Amino acid sequence: MDGSSRGTAGDSPASATPASLTDLTAAAREGWAAENRAAARRLIACYELYRECARQEEAGAGDGSPPGHAVVDPFVAATGYVVAAMAISSLRAEAMISFAWDLHTRYPAILEALSAGRMDLRAAESLARQMATVDAEVLPLVQRKVVDDYLDALEAGERLGAKTMRERADAIIARHDADGIRRRRDEAARARGVRLNKGRDGMSTLSAVLANEEAAVLAEAIDQRVAEHADDDEGAAAGEECFYSKAERRADALLSLACGDRRRAGTPDQPPAPLRPRVTVLAGRSDSDDRGDAATVEFTRSGQAALHALLAMLATSDGASFERVDPRIGAADDARRALRYKPSAELARRIRLRDGTCRHPGCAVPADDCDVDHVRPFDHADPARGGHTEECNLMCLCRRHHRFKTFSDWVYDLQPDGTLIVTSPEGTTTMTRPSGPLGAYRREQAHAETAAWDAQQRRSPDPSTAGSRSHSEPTYWSRRAARLAAERDRTAHPAGTGPGSPRPSEHGRWWRRNAPVASKVEQDVRALLDELLDPPPF
Repeated sequence: MDGSSRGTAGDSPASATPASLTDLTAAAREGWAAENRAAARRLIACYELYRECARQEEAGAGDGSPPGHAVVDPFVAATGYVVAAMAISSLRAEAMISFAWDLHTRYPAILEALSAGRMDLRAAESLARQMATVDAEVLPLVQRKVVDDYLDALEAGERLGAKTMRERADAIIARHDADGIRRRRDEAARARGVRLNKGRDGMSTLSAVLANEEAAVLAEAIDQRVAEHADDDEGAAAGEECFYSKAERRADALLSLACGDRRRAGTPDQPPAPLRPRVTVLAGRSDSDDRGDAATVEFTRSGQAALHALLAMLATSDGASFERVDPRIGAADDARRALRYKPSAELARRIRLRDGTCRHPGCAVPADDCDVDHVRPFDHADPARGGHTEECNLMCLCRRHHRFKTFSDWVYDLQPDGTLIVTSPEGTTTMTRPSGPLGAYRREQAHAETAAWDAQQRRSPDPSTAGSRSHSEPTYWSRRAARLAAERDRTAHPAGTGPGSPRPSEHGRWWRRNAPVASKVEQDVRALLDELLDPPPF
């Protein structure tokens, strides 16, 4: 083999690897740029959709226009169309439309970079947020400098983190409008608060937005309590310590600060805290499921938890407030109260337990913060004509979507199981299902009943349709169904008149055991009685 052949064979693996990496890197960058351009197109479409809704609202103004309280906000209408088109939440759709409006009216330089594929959506949102309070007179100059600084850094190969990107933008803003940064921080202070969100897998999320000094004090208190707990647990086994993370210790310390600590209860610095959780009980689980963690309970504020978790809480509390709810549909309906506009407290509570959130497609406002609205409007002039205050005609809607449903042309149809079908004026149909604990419980029960029925049919099919393929040992219900089917067949087709005239013994063993016995003596006696009681006329 000559040297040229050896060189070609030896260089082929090395030359193929860089070429493939180069192609893949170029494809990744092109995909990144295409994603940025697609984001820009979505935002442009959202902006045009909002403008069209605003134009339609303005076109309806005039002599025949509805009163002011019945005018639908174009922003809410556009949000509904975006949710139906993109299958996203209302909160995300609102943020998208607001950002699209800001890009077109305040930040055209950011929209230009996004449309060219040179800036990603996250960076565009971050830079726009930094310039939100810049004075309008200097905003064109500031945004151009901020965008150029960011793009120049990217072209130079620098990859800016979120913190660095914000700091560089603030440095430019401070040179032209120092008060803009102060105004932005004043507005950020209004977001201060603590929020509790129902999570999944038995966990919930507790989020807090605090001032820096407040967060520092709270962090110091939590870490101090963590250290105190560590001193108390010095005798714990080393194997347990390695699985007890710092985050878990902080969670225990936060509960200790808020709810007290039994190990320190009664001391001057730690008085016992009265705890009384509220628990919603829908119904028990199947008796056949004897696992301790199978039964679940519902906490009003946070969501489901295992039974052993409730028992552990009750062991450290002063008791609990249990609310028992009958899960049957319409269990809280009252014929007399159905003719009143305001639902009873029990019925309103059931609707909120069923729905969980606002029922408008994409909206996630908690049901406790929503109105209980009539799907079919309540007839105040004559309540008996329709729109009754019953479970099948009530749903949760936040105040914004309550007004939207009342004064828009969208059609709402509530099914008996709580499924809501919403149809927009142009015909787009969306559907939402109740997400509350009562709605989830009903779905589980319906699924269990369907599964049980399917299993029963697989064991013993209907003899009237399965023919000879039925199980050799049918159950009581299949035998009863066969008997009833045979009786209906005899009624419809007397003996010898039906199609094929099947003998009763062909239906199953029950017929063979209970077949009528022909008696010649009985027939002779009946004939004699007929002759004596009703002799012939001749």
